[in-house]
Order: sequence, then structure tokens, then C-alpha cells
Amino acid sequence: MLTLLFVCSSNRTRSPLAAALFNQFAKEGGLSGWQVDSAGLHAQHGAAIAEPVRTILGERGLEPLRVGVQELNAKLVKSAELILCMTRDQEREIKKKFVAARNKTKTLMSILREEKDVFDPNKQDIERYRACAQMMEPALRALVERLK
Repeated sequence: MLTLLFVCSSNRTRSPLAAALFNQFAKEGGLSGWQVDSAGLHAQHGAAIAEPVRTILGERGLEPLRVGVQELNAKLVKSAELILCMTRDQEREIKKKFVAARNKTKTLMSILREEKDVFDPNKQDIERYRACAQMMEPALRALVERLK
């Protein structure tokens, strides 16, 4: 089983949203053989996934992969075949902090050959969370097709 890891800052908004959506698109697209996880570069121990993320996933009949957050660590990096982060700054930080991540980390939007970051909707209204999900969807769908 290959592991795909989504990473954002806190593991409360973007990465859990991307992981759950990717799982849905992979199932719909017939992609198997991949285990999906998410983590945060600066996740706070004991924190939970943002409520708007749970709401948006619920509207789609989905559940987050986990309720609590998880901090990015060397074990997660080593076990992942591919690490997708939300911003170019996160990509640089991951590659600097974890040598093992250097050849397998990229931004989610680079899947579409776009040099832009996925914005953080944290502490904004639910429409910003929906817009974030919509921004990620084309890249997640393209990723499923590439991994088939």
C-alpha cells in the first residue's frame, strides 16, 4: 500500500479537507492501492479539525479521516511516497526540516502546473471553506487520474 500525505499548517482545515476529498475522488475514479493521511507542520496537540470542515464534508456525505490533528514528523515523512502541501512556503519548510521529504514533496496546485497557494480559510465564514474546497478539487481530481 502506497501512502499519500497532505500537509498544511495546523491540520485543522486544508489538509484534512484535501485528504477526505481525495479519498472520495479516488473511490469514484477506481483508484486503489493508496492510503491517505494528513498532518500539520505546526499542529497543536489536542486540537480538533475545524467545524466548518466537518460541515462541508458532511454536506457531501463524507467524514474526516480523523477528528483530532496530527503533527508532521519524521515517521510520517519516511512512510509517504508523495507529500502534497498547500503552499510554497510549506514545501520549503518541509524540505528543509526533513531530508527524506526532498524528492517527494510538492504543492497541491503544482499538480495543475500552477504556482499558486491554497489559501487558508481558518476562522473565516463557511463560504471561504467552500471556496477553498472548490479551489482544491481540480488538482485532486487530476491527481487521481495521474496515479491510476
